[in-house]
Amino acid sequence: MSTVFNDRAKDVQLFDDTKLGVRGLVDAGITTIPGFFIHPPETLSTLMPKPNSSDSHLLPTIDLSGVDTDLRPTIVEKIASASRQLGFFQVVNHGIPVEVLARLISAIKAFHEQPAEIKTRLYRRDRTVGNLKKFLKYAANELVEWNERVKGLGALLMGLLCEGLGLETGRLKEMSFLEGRAMVAHYYPYCPQADLTIQYGEEWVDVKPVPGTLVINTGDALQIMSNDEYKSVEHRVLANPFL
Repeated sequence: MSTVFNDRAKDVQLFDDTKLGVRGLVDAGITTIPGFFIHPPETLSTLMPKPNSSDSHLLPTIDLSGVDTDLRPTIVEKIASASRQLGFFQVVNHGIPVEVLARLISAIKAFHEQPAEIKTRLYRRDRTVGNLKKFLKYAANELVEWNERVKGLGALLMGLLCEGLGLETGRLKEMSFLEGRAMVAHYYPYCPQADLTIQYGEEWVDVKPVPGTLVINTGDALQIMSNDEYKSVEHRVLANPFL
């Protein structure tokens, strides 16, 4: 792919027309990223300050293994406190085996790394049912397994979040919060100019990934439903500068 990207609107259209996505740029061996992926300099300092690694401990890791014992009130308090202050927390001993997570991630990665001739037939900017069916066909076993596991974890966390607000455990379930799930399978390849997607400052918390740990985001809906008791905070994904 030798396309030169200069004008933003036209460049985005040219990028879409390749039907290869970001992975296509990586496969083409680019050494500089297209300009439409970069925030204007005047917005960088306010939008993307450098993560503060010294604050990484602020995101609590909560052990769910004692949730059905007398430790439950302590777990509820930890989850409620994190949801009120940060809108994020991590959980371990959540009941989803590491190998299940590994299979799901591998299936997503394999889907995105298919040959170009296959991906051009699947590429869509909109959320089409046809594209979803092809993805489901490609990673059906892994998705079914993940869905069954995460459904139980979601019910547990919703119950704990309810208790953290002083409500009955099943209140959110009664409001149909557990009836639907959405999955977004993002793909973040190597970035040759990671410094151009982040501006340095001291305002963001750097969350280090821990194998087998799940990061939970309370989100906008819970902030609204909790009358701002629980917070939905801005978060961003760092560009990966390594192959």
